Amino acid sequence: MENITENQITIVDLDLLRNIVNLACTRGAFNAAEARQVGEVYEKLSNFLKAVVEQAQAQEDVNNLDEPVTDIIDGGGLPPVTKTPKGE
Repeated sequence: MENITENQITIVDLDLLRNIVNLACTRGAFNAAEARQVGEVYEKLSNFLKAVVEQAQAQEDVNNLDEPVTDIIDGGGLPPVTKTPKGE
């Protein structure tokens, strides 16, 4: 049976997709008629990722973690390490 985690999209994957769309636009991969739709999807994805980071930071404050949450927006950081609460 196939591992279910191989079929899941992570926040890091979404950030990578956002960066790919930005790069494709920079290189002129889309024509003018497509630019609006691509831009709208890019903005939705950017806003979603920003909200995820804000939520993670708020949760970090609640959990009082040792290390800050990696900022994946515009940094392309990969936060693979599970954080543990202080004192454990």
